[in-house]
Formats: sequence, structure tokens, C-alpha cells
Amino acid sequence: MMRPDPKAWVGKTVGGVYRIERHVASGGFADVYQAWHEELETPVALKMRRPVEAKGSESQQLRNEDYAFAHFKTEAILGFRLRDPHVVRVLDFRLEAKAEYLVMEWLDGNSLRNVQDGRPMYWRRAAELTAAAADAVASLHASGWFHRDIKPDNFMVVGDGGQERVVLIDLGLVRHRPLEEPIMSQLADPTNFFIPCTPGYCAPEVFSLWGQPIAESPFTEASEVFALGCTLFKLLTDRLPWPGNTPHQQQAEIGAGTRPARPAEFGVRLPAELEQLVMRTLDSDPSRRPSSAAELAQQLRRLLMPSRPAEAAPTARAPEPTPPPAAVTGLRAPVVPSPALARSSATTARPPAVPPSPSSAPVAPVRGLRLGVGLLSASLLGSLILFVTFALQQRFGPLPTATTVQLQPELVHGPVPTRLPIVLPPSIPSTAPSSKEPATDAVIAPLAKASRSKRQQLEGEQLEEALRRCPSAPSGLVMFEIRGGQLQTIELEPFVATDAWHACAAKRLRGLKDGQHALRL
Repeated sequence: MMRPDPKAWVGKTVGGVYRIERHVASGGFADVYQAWHEELETPVALKMRRPVEAKGSESQQLRNEDYAFAHFKTEAILGFRLRDPHVVRVLDFRLEAKAEYLVMEWLDGNSLRNVQDGRPMYWRRAAELTAAAADAVASLHASGWFHRDIKPDNFMVVGDGGQERVVLIDLGLVRHRPLEEPIMSQLADPTNFFIPCTPGYCAPEVFSLWGQPIAESPFTEASEVFALGCTLFKLLTDRLPWPGNTPHQQQAEIGAGTRPARPAEFGVRLPAELEQLVMRTLDSDPSRRPSSAAELAQQLRRLLMPSRPAEAAPTARAPEPTPPPAAVTGLRAPVVPSPALARSSATTARPPAVPPSPSSAPVAPVRGLRLGVGLLSASLLGSLILFVTFALQQRFGPLPTATTVQLQPELVHGPVPTRLPIVLPPSIPSTAPSSKEPATDAVIAPLAKASRSKRQQLEGEQLEEALRRCPSAPSGLVMFEIRGGQLQTIELEPFVATDAWHACAAKRLRGLKDGQHALRL
């Protein structure tokens, strides 16, 4: 039987409200369209099941139809019940004379395969997305179901920044946990097991049961972790870790226990811990893999943490102390005080306050004329410092540092000055613009600023395009740190001069201003 043309539905309206606008994708059992809900005025995804191809006897054909319909209805029921942000949501399910279809939320984003863009993805970005994908699979497992077709095409990346999320789609092959009653009796697997998952992503313990009689589904959390490991390897290297030229050849090598290649064999440099985790997920022994998708997500996020504590943010340093000026207008140049005054100042200087030790005895108070002279000198010194400081600030602005004001000997013996009330102005009035400035400056300045920002944007785009052409360049948002006009770190990892990607990036970024730079490659 010839497969019907999926585009024949484009332009038609089904269910009275769903106008089909374009064909999006085709799967094993159904076609996916973008449609428009004419009453709610919102886009939706419409998945329409195709008739099963005629094979075998008429009874076998009917059984295959029942089996396909059971899976399709299970997908609708499961997608409606879960209500999980990590799993695509089903909104409606319809059976019509010439069409069986379900309606899902429209996800405005790209699949993991499209996000990868046909080249190796930077390891931090790949680990981040795979951790989010593992969260989605863990949500399905927590509800008692297995997806059975995990691959980059079945994860959608929607939103960006802090709103980014990875959503698990295509629930057509989902099965309930073994030894538990499924939603519908027709969901029991056929007597001779066939592989429902995509070749190249199927765990060896599942593939080994191909064509054999089975009593229960062989899919487990460990087999889904294996598929997540294949997905992560695909993002990191843009290929699968087995040497076969086709997915079916690679799946046969998986079933035969062929050792998977390491990412380093394809020229992809990863942190040692991440490469070990990738190889653990691909182990032929299920007991050596991470025990669940949730554990895999946790281990990936632990590896995403910086390998060393972040450097403290730079703070303003106190300016170096400068000697007092030799002469200030309106003031006499300071002179060195007499030895008697120096002794008097040394006597009255107070040490920093520290708590006394239990064993120390209290110091006996000093009485006599020396104490009175010392207190008088301290009072004069403090009043004069405040007066001189205020006068300097009024004339020259705030002083950078506090400097020692040395008194002249003849001032010490003068009368105590009367304290004068000082009222500070609430704010320093700004200087009015000169009337000689041309009136067009108010227009020229914004234009110059706009052209400057536009020029910086163009330079940033040219720099990103130049970095994309570097060998082994990653994709996504990459952080660079520049110090002294030279590249120091890439994504918190030290610069390695022998690495082709690092060396090319250092050449392109030479002369960039110091600091952290985020560029989208």
C-alpha cells in the first residue's frame, strides 16, 4: 500500500476549529503539523496517525492496526495526564471518519539535533542540555513509564536564558513499567519482540532480545540511561561511538559488545571526569551505568561547577599616602615642631583600643601639670585639624587621604579658638553649560553614541563569525577571560597554547579589552 502524501492535509480544517497550516515532520506511525485553533487564536501541534502498511494476512493486519491505535491513544492519555513542564502536553484527542489525531501544545524552539547544528557542541553546553534532558526522562520514570525512543530528535529546547527548558516529545512508543497493568490490554508487546527504538541508541541488553519470545518489556532505567549517553556523545562529537557506517551497523556492533570509542579518539578534548562519565553510560553492563536518569543529571551538574573557586571581585584599592604639599595658598608651610612639642605629642597619643588581658594590672592615672598640658594640646590639635580639613575641602574638593598636619610651635601657646557652627550645603550645584556651546551638540552626541554602539555590535558579530571558523570551535554561548589583552581562560579552563581551538581563539581575541566576554558561536 502506498503511503499517502502528508501534505495533502495542508489547508484543510479538522475538528471544526483546527486549520492545518504546514507539515512539520513524519514519524513511524504519524505525521506532525502546525495548525491554528480558530476559536482560541493560538498555534497548536497536530499529530495525525497514518494507516499501518499492509503486511501479512488480514488478521495480522487488523492486529497491527489495533496495536498502533493502542499506542496512539496511550500517547494521548499519558500526555494529558502528566502535566509536567518537561513533557509535551496533550490538549485534545479526536477520532473522525478519515482521521485519528491528537492536539498538543505548540513548542516554539528547536530539537537538540538542530541546536547542535551539525558540529561538535562545546562540552559545557552539551552537558547542560543533557542534564535537562535527563530531568525530562526522570519525570517520565517517576510516573511509571519508559519512553523507549530517546534520541536528540525527541527533545525540544524552548525559551532562552533563565527560561530555557528541554521538553521530551513523541510519546508514541511509551510503555508502562514491567509487571504493571498497562492502560490498555492491546499494549502487550508481540510474542516475538521487535525493537521499537531508533537504531544506534538501543541498549545491548534490549537489542539482544530481537525476535525472541518475551514475557515482559526489557526496557529499564539503565537502558534509558544508555540512550541518554548516546545522545550526549552525539552532541559532543556529532557522531556515535561505534565504527559502523550506518545506524543499523552501529546497532549490530552495540549488540555484539563492541567497545565504544572515546571522544578523544575523534579529536574532542573533555575534562577527564566527564569522559569517564560518558563511557560509564555506554557500558555494556547495566550495573556499571548511573543507576537512573536523575543520578545522571546530578553528576553532570556537579561536573559543570567550576573546578576552582572563582576569583574575588576586584575592589578599589586605597590610594597611596602622599606627603603633605610644600605650600598651600593662604596657609604657611608646615615646619617641624620643637623637641618639647614632639615629646608632648608622644605623651598624649593614644594607642589603639584592645581588650586588656586578665593578667594585666590597671595603669595608674597620671596627675599633674603634664596631663593638663597634654589634654590642652590634644584639644587644640583636633580643632585645628578639623578647621584646616574643611578649608581645604572647600577650596580643592575632597582630599584623597588624611595627612598629618604638623603645628607650628607658636600656635600651641595661643588661646583656644571659639567653636564656630559649620553648615554644609545640601549639594554642590552643577555648573551650567556655557552659552558658547553650539546648540547642535544636543543632537550630535546621541548620534555619535548610536553610531558607536552600532559599530561595537558589528565588531562583535564579525568577531563571533571569525571564532566560528576556528578548528574544533564549539557552538552556543562561550565565556572568555582577557587579561593584559591576552586570552587567559575559556569557560573557566586555563588557556592551552597547544590546543588548536584555544590557539585560534587567542589569535582572534588579541587586543580585546580586559574582563569577561560572552560570545555566541
